[in-house]
Amino acid sequence: MRVTKMIYLIFILGSLNSCKKNEIKEELLEEVKTNLPDYKIAYGDTKKIWMMDSDGTNSIELTDAGPISGYVCWSPDAEYVYYASAKGPKETAWEAWRVNVKTKEAIQLSDFGRDVRSIAISPDNKYVAISLMTGNSNIGNNNNNLTQFNTDLYIVEMTTLESIITSGNKLKEEDLNILVSSPPTDQFWYEELNWNPVLPDDGIPVLAYTKTWRYDEDKVSYTHAYTIKADGSNNQLIKENEDMPLWDFTGTKLVFLSGNVYDFNNNSSDKIKVKGIRKEVSGLSISPDGKYVLFEIGDLNRKGGLARYSITEAQNGVQLDAKNVYEPRWSPVPIE
Repeated sequence: MRVTKMIYLIFILGSLNSCKKNEIKEELLEEVKTNLPDYKIAYGDTKKIWMMDSDGTNSIELTDAGPISGYVCWSPDAEYVYYASAKGPKETAWEAWRVNVKTKEAIQLSDFGRDVRSIAISPDNKYVAISLMTGNSNIGNNNNNLTQFNTDLYIVEMTTLESIITSGNKLKEEDLNILVSSPPTDQFWYEELNWNPVLPDDGIPVLAYTKTWRYDEDKVSYTHAYTIKADGSNNQLIKENEDMPLWDFTGTKLVFLSGNVYDFNNNSSDKIKVKGIRKEVSGLSISPDGKYVLFEIGDLNRKGGLARYSITEAQNGVQLDAKNVYEPRWSPVPIE
């Protein structure tokens, strides 16, 4: 009899807890939708590129970029979502692509024959930054030993890219200018690119990126976060042992994969804490209004999540409905 009562009590408590979680989720997502009604979130699921509303509803397939794709980013006017994809015959390298979010027209931008590791568009739409690997990971067993490769960081003017696309051609390596590089023997990777959305007083955009030594060699590898101007000046180490730097929309903070936040206004570091999520939370980014954080949940089959932004106390996080969410990114402006 006592066992039956105990099971019943556990059932009741579990039901109440589940109801409370649903109430928290509904309240938060309704709040986000009210405050950011026309903003969108772009993301990949490793094969397709998607766009959903700010509260994680209404997922729309932008394009099928399979068999494998990722590294999504927005154009500053939110007309395009840029990404890398190995779409094509077997052993096709990852190339740069973009898709128009309204017409769903996707076009291949590059023909390097080597992997594009990351792509980013400057806030004034003048520059394209590209991380380009020295090989093709889809050939043979190359992906099992990425330490044999390295990446260099390139930049190209948008007018050059548009002229090449208009003429029916694609970007080649000779069209690019080196921004950061090192000898292959040094085994450095320059990637995870993200432009500061606010132009500095001199009008020269600032790019955040990571420098990794011996990528994928977990026992000895390390990654540091840097910033650099589009003209190659002011190449500065910002934080050691930090990954995936993402600017907030005020251009004063960098949020890292770990949830750590670096504030340039006072040179301070804090951490965003999310509670109520059982799996690992990472890749956090601050919303355009500065009130919320978007993040990934888990590692292999990642989900998307949202929470209120705070560095003073942990906030309840909720999981979004989309099935698989890799590298979710806020649109820089509302989309009608």
